[in-house]
Amino acid sequence: MFASSPPKVEMESFELPPPGENQVLVRNTHTQLSAGSEANFLRFGPKSYGLPAGQSRANIGYMGTARIVAVGRGVEGYAVGDRVATSSAHASHALVDVSDPSSLHPVPEGVADEIAGFAALADVALHSVRRARLQIDQSVAIFGMGIVGQLVLQLARISGAHPLIAVDLVDERLELAKKSGATHVINPARGETVARVREITQGRGAEAVFHCAPAADILQSVMECAADRGSVVLTGSPPGTATISLKEELLRKELVVTGTYESGLSHPHVYWQWTRQRNRRACLRLMAEGRLQFQHLLTHVIPADEAPAMYERMLRESKGWLGVVFAW
Repeated sequence: MFASSPPKVEMESFELPPPGENQVLVRNTHTQLSAGSEANFLRFGPKSYGLPAGQSRANIGYMGTARIVAVGRGVEGYAVGDRVATSSAHASHALVDVSDPSSLHPVPEGVADEIAGFAALADVALHSVRRARLQIDQSVAIFGMGIVGQLVLQLARISGAHPLIAVDLVDERLELAKKSGATHVINPARGETVARVREITQGRGAEAVFHCAPAADILQSVMECAADRGSVVLTGSPPGTATISLKEELLRKELVVTGTYESGLSHPHVYWQWTRQRNRRACLRLMAEGRLQFQHLLTHVIPADEAPAMYERMLRESKGWLGVVFAW
């Protein structure tokens, strides 16, 4: 699927050569929609998607579940028929270069094709939780209950954090957050968010606050919800800029603000062992064990040829959808 300027998603046919050295050819059964990143491209252009400026068309998407149908020279550890989670774009087939260790992961038994590809977003959430260094009984607030926010919430619960406060403007996403483990939910449209967070945390504020929403300008509110010497972790990819109070929040409260993006983490080193591939395999294991749950987050599993209409809906409204999967 390609997106063009002005924003438009359309299907195109293509041909792929046989796999070359260190490549495998996969047939996707399902690809998963990354709403934040893909909406950024459609709304704000290639730069917001990490592409060169001026590139108006791209094959979007980066999560899929597939079967290997052919193996190139030099590939070890994979065989025809293997079920894998891939980093391929939305398409029926893809060539995957296995020299990038984060590009392909075996899918364990017990993980459905519809959800395996979401290991890529679970990796984003897990990296964020690792950077926050959560402790048992540490208070957490999460702004934005999209897929990434829901996964941060579940992983914070697994880490032993408490209470777990979910914040979103869409009530149906807050209801899903309760199933993901939220102990409290807040809709900012119906009350003063900062006061409510402080009430829940006995006046201290949340010791770790995750910014998972697509709106950059809520950063000030996020920081106001943080406790003294708390942490703010930027987990989503909100485009645009934010205005914050340096003295009252950042300086006087001695907040630590951390951005998370995972660049340069394809290989482990002594100071950070948590690579993309290690995170994704951990998330697939947690899915197989039922500890990281997706089924309640899936709202649409639709034929791939219905994708253009789904993108139009996604850009138009936030209600009525969350986890979207294209079946090939």
